[in-house]
Amino acid sequence: MHQVDDRPGRRPPAGAGRWVGVALLVGGLVLAAHSWRTPAGTAILLSACAACVAYAGSRRAFDAAVLALPPLAGWWVDATVGPAAFLAACLVPWLLTRRPLFAAVAGSAVAALLPAGIGLKERFAGTPLTWQDIRFFFLRFHDNVDVMASQPTLLAIAGGGVGVALVLCVLAWRRSPMRRPASARGPWIAAIVALLLVAHSGEIVAWKAAQLSAAGDAWVVGEGQLGRPILTFFATASLEPRWEVPAVDTAAFGGQSRQLVSGRPAGRLADIVVILQESQFDPSAIAGCPAPVCALAAFDANDATVVRGPLQVHTFGGGTWKSEFAFHTGVPHAAFGPAGEFVPFNVAPGTQRSFARSLKAAGYRTVAIYPTRGGMMNGRAAYAGYGFDAFYDASQVGLPGGYDTPDALVHQAAREVLARERRNDQPVFLFVLTIFNHAEHGVRMERVPLELISATSKAFDPDEALSVADYVWRSQAFQREAALTRSAVLDTRRPAVFAWFGDHQPPFANAIGLRQRIRPLPTAAGTVPARYQTWYDVASNVPHAPAASPQALDLVFLPGVLAQAAGVPLDDWLAANVLARQQCGGLLEACRLPGVREAYLSHLWRDLRAFDLP
Repeated sequence: MHQVDDRPGRRPPAGAGRWVGVALLVGGLVLAAHSWRTPAGTAILLSACAACVAYAGSRRAFDAAVLALPPLAGWWVDATVGPAAFLAACLVPWLLTRRPLFAAVAGSAVAALLPAGIGLKERFAGTPLTWQDIRFFFLRFHDNVDVMASQPTLLAIAGGGVGVALVLCVLAWRRSPMRRPASARGPWIAAIVALLLVAHSGEIVAWKAAQLSAAGDAWVVGEGQLGRPILTFFATASLEPRWEVPAVDTAAFGGQSRQLVSGRPAGRLADIVVILQESQFDPSAIAGCPAPVCALAAFDANDATVVRGPLQVHTFGGGTWKSEFAFHTGVPHAAFGPAGEFVPFNVAPGTQRSFARSLKAAGYRTVAIYPTRGGMMNGRAAYAGYGFDAFYDASQVGLPGGYDTPDALVHQAAREVLARERRNDQPVFLFVLTIFNHAEHGVRMERVPLELISATSKAFDPDEALSVADYVWRSQAFQREAALTRSAVLDTRRPAVFAWFGDHQPPFANAIGLRQRIRPLPTAAGTVPARYQTWYDVASNVPHAPAASPQALDLVFLPGVLAQAAGVPLDDWLAANVLARQQCGGLLEACRLPGVREAYLSHLWRDLRAFDLP
């Protein structure tokens, strides 16, 4: 009678079962390739393929079950590419270690960390994580890494997640002995499957990336909220800036703007000092915030005020560089499509026309002060593209360079630089960025006065109260320093204009409910959407009409306002900026005259050749 040899070390005889498994595997892949547009079906098929791979390698049902689970988990995370991503991440460690439990845990942990990171960035910065974030963050890692020090809660959550993943991997390693292949074909089959899955995932990403170019900037911002975080991340890998404003006839707009071009004035040009105030909006816009707490004098008009009001910006929760770009170029970053999220790297260095360049042509000395390292978000190269004569980063003006640099130090440095530049007879344009009001809020509360915390606790729940108290305390610090700098700028015999504006709202990551409590502030010129509403203020020591009621304004139009307040002659770039503001009623995105937005932006792009994309 034939005896089955089951002694250790002997390979089971080849039989029909192995080829049945291979046939099922190949058939499953073929079906998956033709049905990938059905997410649930794809997840099940890829799970079956994983089971076939594991079983072909070890002939153990447990191994097959273990590797079958990650694709199903991936479908729950991201229905479009999650199954393929999770399976590919698990097959790599399986090939290297032949430990199925460890491979399933380690691969799933790596794959799950990506959507977790996407969610964390959404919470702490207002937008999902993309491939471009990683690309540009690590491109200037030494200059950008300091941002993490300002996010203690983010670091704690991220560190805890990584720690848990490592512990699970260690436990899985210990409980998952290495399996010797029952068949020499097992690892080869797994390798082929891995390659097919990579190609399969690439096909999906390429398909979605094609949709991305037609969907515009909202796709990147909103996709993480639509259940496709992994796809969003990888689909942005191929993004490059591209002008996406519809082409229109600019002859009429160009002719009207040329009529505004003016010659050199007879009088002295006024100095222009502008403060970009980090994350600053009017706290009184928070519904339910008591006036004694949230009403700040910095938002009131006085005898020197020229104009002030709600400001329309084009970013939320973060992305200061996008507001910098909008101010300096008069163009919102979204005009360059989804890749416009990173304009300081891929657009700003090729800027040919800007506010600073127009001021230089009028005789100004243009200077910028950065509160961090100059390479942070490619700042030094971007400001060279904007046309500044001098760019001082933190080390060059004696600042510590961290994200907790107090406004007092930045304003002191600004006053010193202004005094030095004013020794010459040349008018000065000084642009200064602050950083202290950067997120997170509601942490390090030992710095915040107890009476302020007590006052907010009566109007908000505990988390919201801490964030509001912290934010108002930092805003009060800004108010004190802005008043000192304003006096230094205006209380002289030199004609001068002083202005400040908020770059975006804070994300309030530790009290996300506050985002829904911020209400839009209506004005005579229109209402700025609450999410993209900050504030601006322009003051001058030269004669001007009394300040009117608060006027809503788009950030891209602030240069024209400043130029007119300072008596700067309007060149063709400034004339276009002023004309568009007048015709649109101050708001670009809600322009009251149809077609003016497109005509203005197209005029800058095509007629004035304001940008030279790389």
